Amino acid sequence: MEQTTSSKPTLHIFHQEGGWHWGITVERAAGGGMKVVAYSDEGFDSEEAAREDGEHVLRSEDWRSRQSFSRGERRQGYS
Repeated sequence: MEQTTSSKPTLHIFHQEGGWHWGITVERAAGGGMKVVAYSDEGFDSEEAAREDGEHVLRSEDWRSRQSFSRGERRQGYS
């Protein structure tokens, strides 16, 4: 995965397949639209839990080096 630094990242929270998820996007450098640079593998029970987890990844900037994150990794304090 290429490192993306071209625009300010945006956190998105959404409900899919029975759980709440988060994704982080940046604007594409060429062309247009958005590029997903990180996302949660597993769904959360609530929108609030998904937002908290996504905000943690966004603040820590772990999304610059990894694309997918499991809920268990976040809760156990791994980065």
